[in-house]
Formats: sequence, C-alpha cells, structure tokens
Amino acid sequence: MRPSLLLLLLLPLIAGACSTSEKETKLVLLSTADVHGYVFPWDYYNDQPEERYSLLKAATIIDSVRSQNPHTLALDAGDWLQGNPFAEYFARVDTTLAYPFLSVVDALDFSAVVVGNHEFNFGLEHLHFRMSQSDTPFLAANALHSETGQAAYTPWLIKEVDGYKIGILGLTTPGSAIWDRPRLEGRLRFEDGVESARRYVPEMLENGAEVIILVIHSGFEGSTSYTSDVLGEEHFGRAIADEVPGIHAMVTSHTHRLIDDLIYLSEANPQGVAVTQPGRWASHIGYTELLLSRDATGTVQVAYGKNIALPVEGAKPHTALYEQFLGEHELVRSHMQKAIATTDSVWSSSDARLADRAITDLIQYVQRRATGADLSGSAIFHTDAAFTDGIINRGSLARVYPFENTLFKLRISGAVLREYLEFSARYYETYNGDGTALPQPAGHIPGFNFDVVYGANYQINLRKPAGERIENLRVNGRPVRDSDSFTIALNSYRAVGGGDYHMIAGAEVVGVIDTSVRLLVEQYLLEKGHINPQDVARKYWQIVY
Repeated sequence: MRPSLLLLLLLPLIAGACSTSEKETKLVLLSTADVHGYVFPWDYYNDQPEERYSLLKAATIIDSVRSQNPHTLALDAGDWLQGNPFAEYFARVDTTLAYPFLSVVDALDFSAVVVGNHEFNFGLEHLHFRMSQSDTPFLAANALHSETGQAAYTPWLIKEVDGYKIGILGLTTPGSAIWDRPRLEGRLRFEDGVESARRYVPEMLENGAEVIILVIHSGFEGSTSYTSDVLGEEHFGRAIADEVPGIHAMVTSHTHRLIDDLIYLSEANPQGVAVTQPGRWASHIGYTELLLSRDATGTVQVAYGKNIALPVEGAKPHTALYEQFLGEHELVRSHMQKAIATTDSVWSSSDARLADRAITDLIQYVQRRATGADLSGSAIFHTDAAFTDGIINRGSLARVYPFENTLFKLRISGAVLREYLEFSARYYETYNGDGTALPQPAGHIPGFNFDVVYGANYQINLRKPAGERIENLRVNGRPVRDSDSFTIALNSYRAVGGGDYHMIAGAEVVGVIDTSVRLLVEQYLLEKGHINPQDVARKYWQIVY
C-alpha cells in the first residue's frame, strides 16, 4: 500500500476517534502479534529492504492514532523473542545489548505483552533476563509453576481509561509443553486456555473490571498439531468466546492469520466479541473500537465501532526509534552477511519437496554426523532458499534452517520409521493424472511438517492413498522389517512429537545435543571452508506416480 493510501485509510479512523460524545468514550485497542523479531523493515536473509513488515512502521501508526485519541491501549499477543536473524542476534550473539523489540514496546507504552510459545526457545533463563529489562507487563495466565501450580507470570491486569476499568487477560497455547519440553519439563506446565479463562474472567470482574479484553497466543480456531491426553487444545479462542461469558474483545495470534471485521456472537456472549488477529511479522496492526458508556444504573455498556487490521506497508518507520536502534540493525546486517563457506555450485530448495536435493541433505548430513545416528529426518522449511554467487553466508543459511531447534538422537523400530514416513507423505494429494504432484490445500498441512529421511532409500507413490504410499523402504540395501531397530537424528520440535508426529513422541531418547541445528551446520561449514553438493548429497528418496 502506498503512503498516500495508508493516510487515506487512517484519516477516517483518526477523525472518528475525535468524534465521541460527552456520554461515550471511544476506547481504541491497537494490537500486534507474532512479530518474531521484525523490528526493522529489512530482509536479513538477502540483505535488502522489506517494506511489508516492521514494528517500527507499526510504531508510526500507533503514534498517529494515539495522538488523536488518548484513550488507546497497545497490546502484543506473543512470539516476539525468536523468529528471524534480528531476534536471534540478541539471544545467541550479543546478550549485553538490550533487545530492541522490548525497548520499542516500552517506548510505545504497551499495556501488556503475552508470552508466546517461541519465547521459550532460548530457555527460561534468557526469557526472564529479557523480561527483567522491560517495564511492560508480561501476561500468561495458564503458564504455571510445575511444583506449586501457581501462576508463573502475571495472569491479568486492570487499566483505568477515562473512568472505565479495563481488564486484560493474557493466555498462551499449551503446546509449549511439547515443543520445548527439554527446556520446560519440571519447571512449567500449562493449563487449558478455556479453563483458565473460566477462572480468571470472574476474578477480574470481582476485582472491578468493567470491560474484559483477552489477548491470547492462540488461534481463534484451527486443528491442534499435537496429540496429548493432558494438554488442552492449541487453538482455543472460539471455545472461550462460546463458553466464557463477559468478554468484549479478543486479540488472537499464533496461526499468522489476518482476522478483522469479526464480531463473534454466542450464547455466552450475545453482545458479541470483537475478534482481531493482525497477521505476522508486524505486517498489520489490529484496530478495534470499543464504544463505552454507562446506563442510568451506572452499568457499563459496550458497543462496537471499527474492527479492522491496518497494513503497515505504506507507513514510514518511526523516525526517533529507527535512529535509536540503527546501530543494532547494522550490527545484525554485518553478522548475517559474513561468509562461512564457499562453493562452486548453486544450491536451491525450489523443488526440494519434490526431489532429494543437496540443500536439504546438508542439514541431514550434519545431523547424522553430529549424533552418529543411522538415519536423519528433516523438513524442507522453505522452497525459496539458495546458495548463490559462490558464497554461503549466515543469511542464506538461516533461510535454509530458520528455527532454533536443538538435536535429539532417538531409537525407533522399523514399524515406527514406516509410520513416520507415511504420516509425512500425507502432505501430498493423491495423484490425479495431470503430470504434477500437488500438496494438500494451503494451510491443511504446512510445508514444515513434510519430512524426508536421509540414510534410508524409499519411494513415495502418490497413486496410493495416504497411509499406503511408502514403497521399497530399505536401509543399507536391506528391506526394513517392523522389528528392526534404528537410531535417528531429529530436531527437538519433531523429536517430542511436534506437528502431531505422535509415533515419534514416545521414542527412546539416546542422546541430546543442546546446540541449535543451524549452528551445528554453520560450524561444519566453517570447518570445511569449501563445499560442493557431492560432499553431502545422496539420492535416498523419490516421488513416483
């Protein structure tokens, strides 16, 4: 969106913010979610501007709206500590510097920030260290101390706005207990989000809250990506709106979706709940108007104005904050562009979900080398990753492996290996005869949940229905039997069953390497110095139809 169009969009909002009557207060909620370190409008993978995302652009809009309407609260729904090279620089490379995301939300006077699942990726010590450097309240009502069952973080708070008491409850997805189990087991546990809301919303009302806002690191709806007998649903927003009365607005997140213009009606909340989700990476700001008044008895009445998501693309970065953190931005650029190896070849992931490619085999080779496992399994995280121009730098490597997973060595049976591969092969639709292999419809199975295995030869026959596709499965030239036993290297997300790989979740843990997979790959490349595809590439798997 061009700046002029953004201004045209903001003008009616700003004008509307000034048009409240003497008996009505317009409370504006501005929200971000899943920022994942996108503070600057910059692509650190390719070292070029990226105008679609930026917390600093969001900051300009926040200031613009707030300057016209003082009754404005800014909120963030979680996943702010990890996610791109900028964020990871301040967790892995230099922790002596303040983390600019938190400095920005402090400067913008955010009312609350929720603890998302990716906040745990660097361990509790680092999370709590960063939280201690901020003045902003951090909320996660359903994150509990394992031993005492007491809330580990602030559950809720009340803000007074123009004489109205606004209650803000923060909740987080329970899946962190699975995805970061090595870092959290025995220290934190997670209550079902709906159960926490049932307990805390009445408590907030008893303590004087007149308007209830939920800020949740969870989707409004969606399937749960894990199987657990003890954890609640991953995405619980709709369930809360259906079952817990007294809620007026909800900021959702985690699924990276855009939700606006939704006033959700239910028996529990017949007045409606204004639901907003502002996408990912600070691409949008949620903008929700709550029109507050009191009836003759003094009871607060809530009506709804605009409930939309504002794109940041056309905005200019916040001038003062941009200049304040420009030095940190340049440090990250320099770090990411440092060459870690050279190559004579072009490596690409463009078709790596269709054929065994060296750029994925590099990850697999390092995982197996680091663990000594018989096999290695990995997803193809992006299909736009590449090593070009004879240089492999940290930016291009981070595109190949974007997450902060550590590494496990597990022992599995031949039956589990086959089940694992069959589950992965669901990613594709059954072949329809048109000459192409098609993945499931967008959003059904994310690309990062399609795994391939290094060390085992096999074919994925897409003419067969899901669950019957793996053919000619062999290890060391011998057909795999159900009773066979293998060790396999998997990242920490998959090793604990992430992505609903339930057949892996209970596997015997032979070893754990508490170093990020990407750092292990970087160390290998630095050690080798010069690499070509034939150094790591093996043709282990293929799609047939």
